[in-house]
Amino acid sequence: MSRVLDFLLLVLLLVLLAAASVRAQTPAAPGLRSELRAHPQADTVRANRLNALGLELRNNAPLESAQFFQQALSLSQQLGYTFGAAEAQLGLGFYHRHRSQYNLAQTYSLQAQRGFEQVGNALGQTRSLYNLSCVYSDQGMYAKSLTANLKGLRLAETMRDSKWLSFLNTQLGITSMFLAEYAHAREYLNQGLRWARKSGDKVSIGHAYAGLGNLYRMQKQWAKALVYYEKDAAIFQQLRDESGLLFEDINIGDMHERLGHYPQAFSYGYRGLGRARRLHALSEMPRAQLVLARASLHTAQLDSAVAFGRRSLVASQASGAKTISRDASEVLSQSYFRMERFADAYRYEQLFGSYKDTLNSSDLQRRAAVLEYRAELDNKQAQIGLLTRNSQLIQQQNRAQQWVLLGALLSLGAVASLSVVLWRNNGQKQRAYALLKQQQDELHAAQGQLVQAEKWAFVGELSAGIAHELQNPLNFMKNFAEVSVAMLNSDQAPRAANSPDAGNLEQEIMAGLKQNLLKISQHGQRASSIINDMLEHARTGTGQRETTDLNALADEALALAYQGLRTDNPDFQASLGKHFDVGLPAWPVVKSDLSRVLLNLCANALYAVRERQQHAAAASSDYEPTVTVTTHHARDKVEIRVRDNGTGMAEDVRQKIFQPFFTTKPSGEGTGLGLSLSRDIVTKGHGGTLTVESCLGEGTEFFITIPA
Repeated sequence: MSRVLDFLLLVLLLVLLAAASVRAQTPAAPGLRSELRAHPQADTVRANRLNALGLELRNNAPLESAQFFQQALSLSQQLGYTFGAAEAQLGLGFYHRHRSQYNLAQTYSLQAQRGFEQVGNALGQTRSLYNLSCVYSDQGMYAKSLTANLKGLRLAETMRDSKWLSFLNTQLGITSMFLAEYAHAREYLNQGLRWARKSGDKVSIGHAYAGLGNLYRMQKQWAKALVYYEKDAAIFQQLRDESGLLFEDINIGDMHERLGHYPQAFSYGYRGLGRARRLHALSEMPRAQLVLARASLHTAQLDSAVAFGRRSLVASQASGAKTISRDASEVLSQSYFRMERFADAYRYEQLFGSYKDTLNSSDLQRRAAVLEYRAELDNKQAQIGLLTRNSQLIQQQNRAQQWVLLGALLSLGAVASLSVVLWRNNGQKQRAYALLKQQQDELHAAQGQLVQAEKWAFVGELSAGIAHELQNPLNFMKNFAEVSVAMLNSDQAPRAANSPDAGNLEQEIMAGLKQNLLKISQHGQRASSIINDMLEHARTGTGQRETTDLNALADEALALAYQGLRTDNPDFQASLGKHFDVGLPAWPVVKSDLSRVLLNLCANALYAVRERQQHAAAASSDYEPTVTVTTHHARDKVEIRVRDNGTGMAEDVRQKIFQPFFTTKPSGEGTGLGLSLSRDIVTKGHGGTLTVESCLGEGTEFFITIPA
């Protein structure tokens, strides 16, 4: 009997493999394979046929497609055939982008763009720039994405290529959507759809449908998103595009799950998972597993929810897809909670909170960048308006002077009518000056409005930052409180009261409650710290200056920071250098404010050397953590330096460290307000400067200058 079953399973497997092979064969593929076999010569014709076959198989047999592109690239490079090499590189760029291998996708696409540019192929450059725009956008590099996109649009407009005008407008809409510019995103996506319909290209039409589906999905309009995803899937069905169907199967399943249509969610989820395995699309499998995990959770199939949730979490952690990792952690936490496995629920709740905190911080930085961009754009436009008004005033003043001069000349030529001319000129001058006065008043009013607009832009940005930063610890406190209440309300304890393990269960519950209360206290302290820091921002510069021994102040700040770090890390040792100017006189400063600045800089320096010490210990390399504070007096100013030989900073990090809420510390260890507040104290409270120099892997030095 077992042999019969084995035989039937083998037959079924062969049938499935044959079906998959048939699906992978597009109508043109057999003919291209025949042409390739009929032309074994290693020349440019064979390179072109290898590229054509790779392009034909790109959607339904991606691994085989990549092999053909790689063969075409090797052959073209041997022949010095630049066009063939660029086509192969672009094909590999698309292949790696669809598998979230962005470094390879970016490298191949840039090589393709340079190759097409070298041979003067504008269409190839446009295709390469489109792929680069997608690669940059998927990584959150929106400025680079827009640059590549606009450059591609210019080429497509020059060629009047409707298909690529559609793709690039659609991608511009997708990037705008990521920046939460939903009105602009809808405009670009609809423009992309119009160009696609004009071109008649089904792939570009489907791409625009998918973009509109994603837009409504981000706005949580699930039913509208489902309509556009189904339209896109219908096009992929006509084209027999397995990769496209895979992507939309998962999207459609996700929308059905959101709408509570669980049978459809299971159907599309399993279908998408099967296609992902068949196409080796590893980056899509966690999405399909997450859909199935959610549907299982909502239909009380808890074992299945845990199984799919774990697979989705492991795969998304390997690929770095933090959004999927966050959602999978949430499903696992809720599933274990319903199964009354509170320890596991608590563990995944912590993981969910960690991912949520990280993504909220990233979202905050993205929104802050958008606010900054908008404020800068408004500021530029206002400045242009002011310059235009100034130019108009100057022109009108010149015209008024010309009238006066003309009147004077006419008076010399016509003495008889001198009084009349002077009267007219005087009237014109008065009217001109009255007009100038009116427009100057308008100019001052516009300047006042600009100042108020900038103030409100800052208030809006600051309010958004405070709300997002406070939301994280408050969410943690709420989640831990809910888990604690659930542990107390569970009917498991009464049932087990007379069992031998009753004492152990009670101890486990009490231990969990103590841990939850500790976490609530910690996050409450963090929320309080954020509020205190913001209050310090508000009161900066209100203290009275008093003559202070800055050497003693710096010495005290370094000692306090060192003692504070050693309280939590008693094994930590560092070399503290003090180079104080013995001739430094007492200096007028707000002592408490400047002490706060020095303490913050010293604490950051000690944190950096401790981080580098931990890395050095892991690598078994020699390293001595050192922090040095220096004071120097020069005529009418004093300079204080805080230097460390810690981890240092990259240039992009160095440019952001004084921004409110920006921090490189792990979630929960910093509010990102310390350096922002320190700069305000030094610059606004003391009229000085706070600057920084840093080299990644070598160390950092902060410079404070305070005038008399």
